[in-house]
Amino acid sequence: MAYKKVLRVEVLEVIRSRQAGSSQHQTADGNGLSRATVLKYLAAAKAEGIAQEGPAPNNEQLNWLADLRQAGPRIVETPVEDSLAPWADQVYQWLTGDRLLLTHIHELLLVRGSTVSYSSLRRFIVKRNWGRRSVRTVRMTDTAPGEVAEVDFGRLGMITNQATGKRKVVRALIIVMSYSRHCFVWPTHGQKL
Repeated sequence: MAYKKVLRVEVLEVIRSRQAGSSQHQTADGNGLSRATVLKYLAAAKAEGIAQEGPAPNNEQLNWLADLRQAGPRIVETPVEDSLAPWADQVYQWLTGDRLLLTHIHELLLVRGSTVSYSSLRRFIVKRNWGRRSVRTVRMTDTAPGEVAEVDFGRLGMITNQATGKRKVVRALIIVMSYSRHCFVWPTHGQKL
């Protein structure tokens, strides 16, 4: 599952919004965050001593809260490490020296009595950076000017509507011409062509 990296400014805005009297639902919608994320930061702010009626967090408190935004793979204890550790040298030899495919290595381990799944073997190899890396570069053929362009959307951030006071996500349509690498950016609120 993908995750959104919460910026330090957004963390501060969550706390300010809540201290201004907004509900958790309003705070989440106004900042473009999930309610679970808002709840996480509000609980952490409360644990850090930032009161709902009190002053805004100082830099030290804000730095501590901003460090909570780090996401990524969890570190999990697995018994697979112990069961594959005796085979590590042999697996490395099969991968690098004999250049065997991972499916073949898995079959060889099964024949030798290892009960590790294919997925666990793959994670074991990836964790050690033993996987093969492609050194090939796919190049596009030369094209005439204006013939080919790359098109994508991106998120720029949040903007407040001055008339209504509501916050809205601002996105960008980005077009890069393949020949000249000229980049065109068009701010928009939607992602419809």
